[in-house]
Amino acid sequence: MDEVERVIKALENPNYDWRTMDGVAKETKLSRERVFEIIESLSDIVIRSTVPDEKGRDLYSTRKHYSKTQSLVSQLLSSSSDKFK
Repeated sequence: MDEVERVIKALENPNYDWRTMDGVAKETKLSRERVFEIIESLSDIVIRSTVPDEKGRDLYSTRKHYSKTQSLVSQLLSSSSDKFK
């Protein structure tokens, strides 16, 4: 499995709705910088929450995973309130 596939798999880990870059780096055993580069290159399939975690860190998911983990009502409210970018 290549690095991009590992990052996508970590972002779609069913144990999480959203992932921090640090969490993805730990799971994939890639540097935080490399995870950032990969996430930036996947802007068509990766979304970032506009609401950070309790420590102020950015949260990421794939559009596909977000659709699976969030209810339709939650998705509609999120999109109307600019919950993700």
